Amino acid sequence: MDKNFLSEQIGQQLRFYRRQRKLSLDEVAELTGVSKPMLGQIERGTSNPTVAVLWKIAAGLQVPIASFLMQNPSIKYLRMEDQPFIKEDNDLFETFNTFASPGIPFENYRIRIQPGCTHHSEAKGIGVTKIVTVYTGCLLIKIGEEQYSLEKGDAISFSSDIHQEYRNTMDETCEFNMIIHYSNPQLL
Repeated sequence: MDKNFLSEQIGQQLRFYRRQRKLSLDEVAELTGVSKPMLGQIERGTSNPTVAVLWKIAAGLQVPIASFLMQNPSIKYLRMEDQPFIKEDNDLFETFNTFASPGIPFENYRIRIQPGCTHHSEAKGIGVTKIVTVYTGCLLIKIGEEQYSLEKGDAISFSSDIHQEYRNTMDETCEFNMIIHYSNPQLL
């Protein structure tokens, strides 16, 4: 997906949710913890937010983060080349959305983490569970102070109310699946 198109898509969705709720940029800034100038840039499509910023916006507006990435949330079939994605950490961490739909309490992602990459994920609040399954490579996950090494076929689930760190210390790409489940409907 083209980066400019993605920026425009995210901006359009942010504007849609803000107007749907009859909120000003100041009110959205208060709900999300993202500055009014940054929100304005995102709405205009002149800034491509990081996953952390997009998560704050989604949590503040109580919508799935993936709803910002999809043109039509009712899509049931996504070809690999059509999956919305975000790259972070100098393009070493790629997140592909494979399923999300407003009102459904989970999102599904395919994630690629390149050798040498360490990706940090902030705590998401109570009521959010992450389920990770590794398909290729080896993934080191630090959840709070505990660390786990997952290899092909290994899986782990945890409450994401604490900081996480995802690391690839091997020489090959690690690919894994992440399901994010919201047990609290207000987090959607």
